[in-house]
Amino acid sequence: MNDAHRSKIILVTGASSGIGKRTALALAAQGHVIIMHGRNPRKTREARDWVVERTGNRNVHARVADLSLMSEVARFADDIAASFDHLDVLVNNAGGQFGSVRETTAEGHEKTFAINTLAPFLLTNLLLPLLERSPSARIVTVASESYRQGGRPILDDIELERSYSMPRAYGLSKLYVWWLMRQFDARLKADGVRNVTVNTVEPGSAVTALQRESIRKSLWMLPLLILWLPFIRTAAHGARTSVLMATDPSVEGVSGEFWGNGRRKRISAKWLSEEGERRIWDYCAHACAPYLGEASTLAGRGTGETGLWPES
Repeated sequence: MNDAHRSKIILVTGASSGIGKRTALALAAQGHVIIMHGRNPRKTREARDWVVERTGNRNVHARVADLSLMSEVARFADDIAASFDHLDVLVNNAGGQFGSVRETTAEGHEKTFAINTLAPFLLTNLLLPLLERSPSARIVTVASESYRQGGRPILDDIELERSYSMPRAYGLSKLYVWWLMRQFDARLKADGVRNVTVNTVEPGSAVTALQRESIRKSLWMLPLLILWLPFIRTAAHGARTSVLMATDPSVEGVSGEFWGNGRRKRISAKWLSEEGERRIWDYCAHACAPYLGEASTLAGRGTGETGLWPES
């Protein structure tokens, strides 16, 4: 059986609702083994049962972890490694958007940054050994067009202790996770790894629990959402590019790119910064150092390139 038709083991984070749930549904319908991650045990179990009922695929597993805590990310990665001998696809879909007041996790990290940036960095590092055991593995990370709403990166205040706002925190967290995935791609290539691809996707505007939570905490956003409703698509539509990049044979071997609406996206050079990428990578590696273990070999490797954030 060639790789295009091989049943894959696929982990989807943030799969208990919204785009992640629809991503898991579509991939389960293709006949793959699906690991659905969620934070709430009941919601995650119910989402798993919902997917099984609609697809008839009983190879769907529910796993629970609070990815805002790096200790939980590490425990979750250990759980996956203990249950599966390899991983073919990692879909970093879980994300968070919070209110107008800066919140921190029990580990001291700004919540948006912890979930949207640190967690994918750490989980991807920890699961790389499983992915490298696949004949052809894919890492698909969900960012957002909102990477443009955060403004100029504040690299001397990465977790926004002095300059927090909800749009800035969310936008920069999505820019930074895209930068991290570019670094994963470069570092894996530099290490001679050819069986793991890394791509970033954006789902477009879709109504999800993430928007509902941010609106609950920041009611000023409600009029904006009402104005934007005609342009918002369903979670199922938002999942389409993640599904494409996870399993479609047409993108086999594609790596280091940003996709949206089923197509490669052209990103303005003003959003690219090799120096910024390395500084975010180094910051995340330092923050996650207690949990990286042997994965720190990749986390600590440089690409040998230089670059500066371009002047506006």
